Amino acid sequence: MISGRRPFGDYNGDGTTDVAVFRATSGLWAVRGVTRVYFGSESDAPVPRDYDGDGTTDIAIYRSASGLWALRQISRVYFGGSADQVVPEDYDGDGSCDIAVFRGSNGLWAVRNVTKVYFGSATDFPLPADYRGEGTVDIALYRSASGLWAMRGFTRFYFGGPGDQVLSACFDGDSAFDPAIFRSASGLWAVRGVTRIYFGGSSDLPVPGDFDGAGQDEFAVFRSSSGLWALRQLSRIYFGDPDDLPVIK
Repeated sequence: MISGRRPFGDYNGDGTTDVAVFRATSGLWAVRGVTRVYFGSESDAPVPRDYDGDGTTDIAIYRSASGLWALRQISRVYFGGSADQVVPEDYDGDGSCDIAVFRGSNGLWAVRNVTKVYFGSATDFPLPADYRGEGTVDIALYRSASGLWAMRGFTRFYFGGPGDQVLSACFDGDSAFDPAIFRSASGLWAVRGVTRIYFGGSSDLPVPGDFDGAGQDEFAVFRSSSGLWALRQLSRIYFGDPDDLPVIK
């Protein structure tokens, strides 16, 4: 792995992203070739991350009605509420994911036991990631109306626009995360400063990850209607049902 970077959705600690889904109707977490467990319910949002810093992704849910974070076999914490968006990441660089929320109504970022700052507004989409490759996650947002990306404390630029799905991943193998968009109408992936490719279509969800353990993320899509995972230049796998959510991040 490059610079000690850990892949998204590594449920068994082998250094690769695992194909995995969450079925809210039953609370099923199914991780291909690894495990099947039941945790959570239809009202919960999956928030898998490495919360204890052991190098593996932990099964976890957020229940917005009560602000409950339930981290399987680790902890239960109340933090946030129904108006908040969850933004768990490693904001202090200690190797474990921090519980955090973004409250668009006033631009509040609240990171449990770490910090509270104000950045953004109700029209913004939070997109925190380690954009500088320093080992800590940067507070950042995307404003779809104008295509603005704003990274608190270091840069602002315009990339993408209305209708694009925005994401960040490490597509070029360095330690910094790359701003990227997926335009489902055409299957366009545009990675700022790196590449543009066409892969996927209008019914697909972008699910990039390091599926082969090479130290960089691959382009991948999940097609819920058929359960297809298409991993560019690697594989095509069928895993999941139409109501399942991919849970690699």
